[in-house]
Amino acid sequence: MKSLSIIIPVSIAMPLAMGLATGCAVSDSAGEVTSTAATRSPDPLLPGLGNDGYDARAYDLNFDVGAKSRTVDGTATMTAQAHKPLARFGMDFAGGTVHSVSVDARPARFQAKGQKLVVVPARGLDRGLFRVTVRYTADRDAKVPSTVDPSAGWGDTGGGGFAWWGQPDRAHLFFPCNDDLTDKAIFRYRVTVPNGWTAIANGTQTSRSIKADRTTMVYSSQHPMATQLAQLAVGRFKIVQGQGPHGLPLRSAVPAGSTIANLQRLPEYLTWLENKIGRRYPFEAAGVLGVSGSPPEQTFALETQTLPIFTASDLSDSQEIVHELAHQWFGDSAGVKTWSDLWLSEGFASYLDQMWAAEHGGTPLDTAMRKAYQGDQKIRSMGITPARPRRADAMFGVSRGVGPLVLYALRQKVGDAGFQQIVGTYFDRYRDRSASTADFMAVAHRVAGPQMDDFLHDWLYESKTPPMPGHPDW
Repeated sequence: MKSLSIIIPVSIAMPLAMGLATGCAVSDSAGEVTSTAATRSPDPLLPGLGNDGYDARAYDLNFDVGAKSRTVDGTATMTAQAHKPLARFGMDFAGGTVHSVSVDARPARFQAKGQKLVVVPARGLDRGLFRVTVRYTADRDAKVPSTVDPSAGWGDTGGGGFAWWGQPDRAHLFFPCNDDLTDKAIFRYRVTVPNGWTAIANGTQTSRSIKADRTTMVYSSQHPMATQLAQLAVGRFKIVQGQGPHGLPLRSAVPAGSTIANLQRLPEYLTWLENKIGRRYPFEAAGVLGVSGSPPEQTFALETQTLPIFTASDLSDSQEIVHELAHQWFGDSAGVKTWSDLWLSEGFASYLDQMWAAEHGGTPLDTAMRKAYQGDQKIRSMGITPARPRRADAMFGVSRGVGPLVLYALRQKVGDAGFQQIVGTYFDRYRDRSASTADFMAVAHRVAGPQMDDFLHDWLYESKTPPMPGHPDW
């Protein structure tokens, strides 16, 4: 994610009562349906996301998109693993109308409670796999509160089209889900649009068919994905295909009539990142999505998996493209366990984009890091540190501004070879998974020794900026 400021101003969002169509009333208290999944605790920064008792395994999303409608008809099927018997369970959903719910093909009772959809199966669920199907209509104009950025969500792209800006807490505006940061699942999209329009989503296109005046496209992912990284864009796009390193399929989408010169550099960007990280690109396809229209207030680019989204004008910014592509390794493949661990995502992406800039005529890396170092103490004096941002509205700015400084300090401490070994070991261990700050510290401990414990703790949690190794004059 490209944040527009280092620390985002605090915004206090008021609760919104959602008037969804309901089945029979359910007597759950709100607390029983707003806790996170069975193996996780509520996120300290965004505690309302996620649901108790199960983990999602796959989402099958079907959408029918009209040329002029501000609503989108959808059917979402979630396959999940119950970790305990469930007489009822919650899903995250807001900004639309639920028409029906079924669990394992049997009609289920349901009720909207705030940004939760409470489901009561006809039969209680045992431990094991189950499938819930929700037929609904999403309202692209619905306003739902957020402590980070209430303007994110459905993004208009002109001519009736749209794209998704789902990070960090907007995915449940698009489809009912377990909108938990760590609950990764496989995605499949089946999208029907007017002829002449294109739909593009995460993963690869597996089929395309035309019937009368409607075109249906199907996309699927091969790797699990967090809900906040889901992407679907619909409208009049130009599709640009190519080949990246090791024969990697490239496919990008830009507004019809756009120039595509910078897209020809995607193989260069990906090869550079593979060399710096020491690991191949982690997914089945790569590309970028450029969109017209207004982005959310606090960002103009987002690392949606296999298809990061940018405002079309920012596709001329090679440093920004490198940033969002770097997220495919760090933040997407190796995800984070809580939003307080966001520095493991934004810190890596920002460190790599600044390395790219330094090597391609921009600010030298030492100069950029010294500037960040000089500003770090002011941030820490407010009780905010890289691994303890404390406020949801500050987490992206702090992670991008100070996160790369931690990685720079680590490299200064252990040297290039030690740093590469730590990074490679960390990525290998948490590829397609999620990691915490403690997990990263444990990897550094195993690779570089117990002296890493205090060193990283000071950089990640202490209220005073530690001395920078190799730069006593700082």
